[in-house]
Amino acid sequence: MNGGPPELTIAEARIGHRLVLAVEGEVDIASAEDLRVALAGAAQSGAVEVWLDLTGVEFMDSTGISVIVDTRSALDSRRFAVICPDGPVRRVFEIAGIDRAIAIHPTRADAHAAD
Repeated sequence: MNGGPPELTIAEARIGHRLVLAVEGEVDIASAEDLRVALAGAAQSGAVEVWLDLTGVEFMDSTGISVIVDTRSALDSRRFAVICPDGPVRRVFEIAGIDRAIAIHPTRADAHAAD
């Protein structure tokens, strides 16, 4: 055990017209650029919808929030959904007021139902 923070992993999946990025680990100043690159690729992919699944994220700081807000802008009118269950990461969105500007759902099923 190295005692360091969990490594950030990002898995990409195409589901019909949707591109889903499932993120695990911690999103902070050290890993936010990896998330930025993955989301920029998603924005340029031509997918009609981009979903960011943060279910496996244990921690996120303001750097991660900034990346997500920038992505919302880059996607123009395409649908962007964030999947984030209740907990510390969801609380960061609420404190920053991002939950009023970006669709945040507790599960993929909830995001799908809002479609």
